[in-house]
Amino acid sequence: MKKIIGLAAMLLMFGLCGVNVMAADVKDTVVALGADLTSQQRETVLNLMGLTEADLSNCTVIYITNAMEHEYLDAYLDSSVIGTKSLSSVKITKAQPGSGVIVTTQNINYCTTGMYRNALMTAGMEDTEVLVVGPTPISGTAGLIGALKAYEVMSSASVSDTALDTALDELITTGELADSIQGDISSEDVEALIAWLKNKIAAGELDTGDADSVAKVIEEGEANFGITLTEKEKQQIIDLLKKLDSLGLNADYLIDQAQKLYDKYGIGFVENANDAINEAVGNAVTGAAKNFFWNIKNAVSDFFKKLFS
Repeated sequence: MKKIIGLAAMLLMFGLCGVNVMAADVKDTVVALGADLTSQQRETVLNLMGLTEADLSNCTVIYITNAMEHEYLDAYLDSSVIGTKSLSSVKITKAQPGSGVIVTTQNINYCTTGMYRNALMTAGMEDTEVLVVGPTPISGTAGLIGALKAYEVMSSASVSDTALDTALDELITTGELADSIQGDISSEDVEALIAWLKNKIAAGELDTGDADSVAKVIEEGEANFGITLTEKEKQQIIDLLKKLDSLGLNADYLIDQAQKLYDKYGIGFVENANDAINEAVGNAVTGAAKNFFWNIKNAVSDFFKKLFS
């Protein structure tokens, strides 16, 4: 876990949301600012967000505390790594229905946009633009909590501690695996493997209570994505999959993942989930809309079958 050492510096600057709302009404944009930002750091963060102090009057503003950072991250990281100051910042904005979760980052050098997006979707975020910012280059692990706490304020929909913990586990596990797996493996490869495994759960094709079933699916995933896992890494994934399974990922989640996360690897890697995709599309849309989704699915499937043949 080579990069975890670097989390010490990151987490001295990156904290979690303790809700302290400046605006009386929740606006379409929620900004989470670190409670320990200096005036200069605050100016830097706002500039990276494309905001001024005056703009904050049109946003709902919450502040980030180090206490919540420890509350959620102590289970995964040593408290000395987490540190004592909270300087992280997140801006979230309502997106058009059907847009999904769109993530960009500034001064984040460990967590990728794909890692954030996958984990935020696991926790239930929908149709939101997310910008995670550090006042200086930082890792970004704690930004997930800042984003979710801001989302709770914006949507008035509570994110359960179980969902939040599972999303954090996913984010940190993905980062650790990307860093520790041997060979020419990118963070995107690991993100895709985890997303593929989540699709297996959503499609009802993975029984996390059956050790043989889990081992077989993980072995299949290794082959699909060209990844070789150690026994320790496999156990990390198994522990995560059990948490994910308990959340009850549904077929709607699977459709989003299949359309938006597999453009690099091909729909062929999720062909076994076609029945679940078909059922979800059939339940979700009718008439012309259904034909539209069918055409998308078939076109993507045909393209990637040819690409990987």
